[in-house]
Amino acid sequence: RIAIAVRSHNLLRKLLSENPEFEEILRNSKNETEVVVGVREWVERNLKDRENAFKFYHARHSNRKLFNNLEWRDFAIIRILDYIDHAGKEYPDQNLRGEIAVSNPLRLIWLAVNKGTGGAKPDFFIDMIMLFRQLRGEDKQQAFSMEAVQSWMERYPSGLDPRIVQLREENKQRIIRVLMKRIDAGEVQSSRYFFEPNLTPEKKLDKMQRWWEDYKFHLRFAIRTPELLNEMLDHSLDPDTMKILKDAEDAGIPFFVNPYYLSLLHVRVPYFAVGADLAIRYYILYSQKLVEECGNIVAWEKEDQVEPGKPIAAGWLLPVGHNIHRRYPEVAILIPDTLGRACGGLCSSCQRMYDFQGGRLNFNLDKLEPTTSWKEKLKVLMDYFEEDTSLRDILITGGDGLMSSDKSLKMLLEEICAMAQRKVERNLKLPDGEKLAELQRIRIGSRLPVYLPQRISLNLVKILREFKEKATQIGIKQFLIQTHFESPMEVTPESSMAIQRLIAAGWTVTNQQVFTAAASRRGHSA
Repeated sequence: RIAIAVRSHNLLRKLLSENPEFEEILRNSKNETEVVVGVREWVERNLKDRENAFKFYHARHSNRKLFNNLEWRDFAIIRILDYIDHAGKEYPDQNLRGEIAVSNPLRLIWLAVNKGTGGAKPDFFIDMIMLFRQLRGEDKQQAFSMEAVQSWMERYPSGLDPRIVQLREENKQRIIRVLMKRIDAGEVQSSRYFFEPNLTPEKKLDKMQRWWEDYKFHLRFAIRTPELLNEMLDHSLDPDTMKILKDAEDAGIPFFVNPYYLSLLHVRVPYFAVGADLAIRYYILYSQKLVEECGNIVAWEKEDQVEPGKPIAAGWLLPVGHNIHRRYPEVAILIPDTLGRACGGLCSSCQRMYDFQGGRLNFNLDKLEPTTSWKEKLKVLMDYFEEDTSLRDILITGGDGLMSSDKSLKMLLEEICAMAQRKVERNLKLPDGEKLAELQRIRIGSRLPVYLPQRISLNLVKILREFKEKATQIGIKQFLIQTHFESPMEVTPESSMAIQRLIAAGWTVTNQQVFTAAASRRGHSA
C-alpha cells in the first residue's frame, strides 16, 4: 500500500529503460507469481551458456572448484536465482524484535511498475540497477591500482603520525590530572594505587606516569559514568550526546572505557585530522537506537540462542552454561568463567550485547575472578571437546580472550594441550573410520592489543610462546590472535609494540574490522 517516492520513480524508469525484456515481463504479469516464473524462464533461456553459475547454484554441497570458476556476471545470476527460489519466504527479523520480514524483491519491483506502491526506497532501486548491469555483463568488478589506494590512504592520518602522538600526550596528561584529583579527594580508593602522605605534586605525577604503563591501573580507573567521561574529555561532549549516555545509564546499559583508550579521542581537533577519530568515537558513545532497543536485544545468530537441555539450531547439544558456543562443525567458541567474561571496554556494536544485557558478561571485575569450581568445570568442558568427532578449532573469547589473568590463561591453555594430547593417543588405538578429529588450530579473540596494549606483557608473551612450542609437538598447526583494529587511528606506538610482541611469540595476528559507517571509508579502512 505504501507509495514509492519521486526519486524511486525516476530510478525505476532507469531500471526499465536499461532492461526492456524485464519491463515486458513485469507489465505482462498479472501477479507476483507470474513475475517470478517469467524471470526464471528469461534467465534460464538467455543465460544458459553461463553453465558454471547454474552448476554452482544447484550443487548440493559447497564446491571450491566450481566456485573458483565463477566470474563477476555469474554472481548476479546466482543472486537472482536465489531471489526466485525464496520468493515470499518469511523470516523473523531479530533486529526488529522478531517482526516478520518477507523476502521478495521482484514483487517490490512489480508493485512499483503496476501500482506505484511497494514502498521500496531509492537505495533498493540503485541496487537493482547495478545488479542487472552485472547480469548483462556491463558492470565489471573493478580492481583499483596501488596508486589509487595509496592516494586514498594519504587522506587520513594514523595513530603513528607524530602530530597525533603529541595530541594524545596532551589528552593523557589531562586524564592523569583528573584522576590525581579524584585520588587526592578520596573519591577513588585502591590498596594498590594510592599516594603516600606528604608526596609532592611532582612525585604524584611521576607515580601516575608509571601506573599508566600497568594495564591493571586502566581497568581499576576505567570510566563508568557519563559525567566522568565528559570531565575527562574537558567537558567537550554536547548536550544531546550527554542525554543519550544518561538514558543509556538509566536503561541499564553498562558503560566502561579505560583511560588509555579514552586518550585516543580528540578534544582539540586539528585541521589535518577532522573526523579521523569518528570510528573510535562511535565505539565509545552509544546511539539513541541502542538505548531504545535495550531489553529487547537477542542473539541474532540462531545458533547462539541456547535453551538448557535442548540442541541449538545447528543440532548440537552443548554443555550446561554459556561457556561454549558453536556455529560450525569444526569450530567451537570457549568463554571461560574468569575475567575473560569482561573486556577492556564495551564496544557499542558488540555482537554479544545480549549477554551484557542479561548480565552474563559484565564489568564487575572483582566478582569475575575464577572460583574454586572453575578448574573442575573446565575439565567437563574439555571432555566435550575430547569426545566430539568433528572439532578441530578452539576460539577462546569472551568477553575478551586476554582479559584472564596470566595464571588463569596458562591453566586454560595447559588443559587444552592435555586434551589435545589425549585425543592423539586415543586415535592410535582406534580403527580407521572411528578416529576423533584432532585439534589443528587455537585462536584467541581479543581487542586488548587495541583497547589496552599494556596487557601484552613480556610474561604473557612467554606463556603464549611456551604453549605454542608444546602444542606444536602434538600436532596443533595454527596459532592465531584475532583482534579488532577499527581504524588506523588505533594503530599507536603502544599497540604497534603489542602486535610485535605477539608475532615474536610465534602467533599469527589477524584482524576483523567491523564496518560501522565511520570505519567504512575506503582509504581509512585500507
